Amino acid sequence: MKKFVGIALPAVIAGLLAVSPQAAADDGYYAGTEDISVGLRLHLTKYSNKRFHVDGMGNLTPFSGSLQSPQPGLEIQVPLTKRFAVRSYYDYVDVETDNAQNKGYGRMMGSDVLFFANHNWYFGLGINQTKVQEHRDRMVRGTLGYRHEISDRLFLKAEYAAQTKSDFNDQSFILGMAYTFGNSGPLFDNTRDRRRAEQVVEEPTEDRTTDTDGDGVPDYRDECPNTPRGHVVDSRGCTVYTTQQVSEELRVGFAFDSARVTSDYQGDIRRLADFMKEHPDTQVVLHGHTDLIGTAEYNQRLSERRAAAVRDILVNEHGIARSRVQTRGHGMSQPVVNEISLPANARNRRTEARLSVEIRVPQTR
Repeated sequence: MKKFVGIALPAVIAGLLAVSPQAAADDGYYAGTEDISVGLRLHLTKYSNKRFHVDGMGNLTPFSGSLQSPQPGLEIQVPLTKRFAVRSYYDYVDVETDNAQNKGYGRMMGSDVLFFANHNWYFGLGINQTKVQEHRDRMVRGTLGYRHEISDRLFLKAEYAAQTKSDFNDQSFILGMAYTFGNSGPLFDNTRDRRRAEQVVEEPTEDRTTDTDGDGVPDYRDECPNTPRGHVVDSRGCTVYTTQQVSEELRVGFAFDSARVTSDYQGDIRRLADFMKEHPDTQVVLHGHTDLIGTAEYNQRLSERRAAAVRDILVNEHGIARSRVQTRGHGMSQPVVNEISLPANARNRRTEARLSVEIRVPQTR
């Protein structure tokens, strides 16, 4: 009896400390609003080494008193009131002897009553039957646990359990996951019947004809109200979109041996800037070129200056971030017309750019 008190008393004290005035003022269901919960668990157990393994020759070897490897189990829990629940569990047992040459198999099964101090902390008291090879012991078991809500239906649980009988004292550390079914509430709570009654109340007749936005999908199942007139919609009443490619091109011409942008091209540069503002994730590369007159080295520098001149207008006059504009000088290496003549030279002296993006466009009737 003293051993049991020594095991159960700390759990009881910890549970009582968790019952703060703030927790007592909460009207929620501590034990759960479900009808039943089913869980999977893994337990690490330190069994009493006063149990013995008996081999075929009748030799006795003490079972190990150290912590054993994780073993699986199952549990079922039913809430009784706001704070109390009853639980039954079954755990597989696999224990090594001190010399690790033999193993004892069995099971731990039992039932306990759980008291929920608040939504998370609980402790329990119950009866357990533990079988390790030939040892069958009915034991008193105390539990201190914590549960963490992952969703409305799923909980993670962590427990410490101690059980005792005469000379046998076992300790377990348990990790588990439980899933709840139903939502009628505790078995012995008067709100359970009320919840069931609310569930069978007939819903008022629903208007299934009104179509406010005229898209062909009635309001009761229209997930996208106020769809613009003329849009093609899906079964949910939402606009159907298609993907289109839109682009903007720029060509700026230059006088002979010049990197000055004339007013003739200001409108073209403005259109490119507006396109970049409309699509703020875009970046542009400006490609500068020259005609075929002069040395390659001189023309390379000239092409770089021509690309930079267009960049400066985009940045300084139209507010495009410099990080979004890159320049490339190609010198005389990429002529449009591969000859030296007045028309060819005029076409080759240029800065070019092309931007292309995909946009979503609503389908229309």
